[in-house]
Amino acid sequence: MSSSDWNAFPVAIAWSLTDGRIKSTLIQPEQEWLEQEQLLSLDPDQLFMEGHSAKSVLHELVQDLESEPLYSADIDQVGQALDQLYQSLEGHNDLPLLPLRQLLEDVEDEIEPCREECQSLLQLDPSRADEQVRLWLEVYVRLMQN
Repeated sequence: MSSSDWNAFPVAIAWSLTDGRIKSTLIQPEQEWLEQEQLLSLDPDQLFMEGHSAKSVLHELVQDLESEPLYSADIDQVGQALDQLYQSLEGHNDLPLLPLRQLLEDVEDEIEPCREECQSLLQLDPSRADEQVRLWLEVYVRLMQN
């Protein structure tokens, strides 16, 4: 998201495929999003040059999910981002979004220590969408192997 404010807009997205690969991209902002001037330290030109449209991002995400739910560590923020992407296309967000912790219910007490360890060992930046996905994939694999 462009900031932590209520009117922030999505600037990047990442998700994993069933084989463990991670897809990520910057998102081209809509004009009304730019008018809010909530870009933090982001360069709007970079978003336009390197990013993809909301339509293409959503198309690829839906195609990759194949009716499977999207799991997220922060469903409120991800839900807000998806809502904004769909609203830019005058559509409705109907992607099934579930809390990531639902996959890890049996090891609830081990989640946070494992997340901290993985983040430290792998030197991942959780503010980057792709690294956050990698972090949670690592946590999932480690906890499910025990």
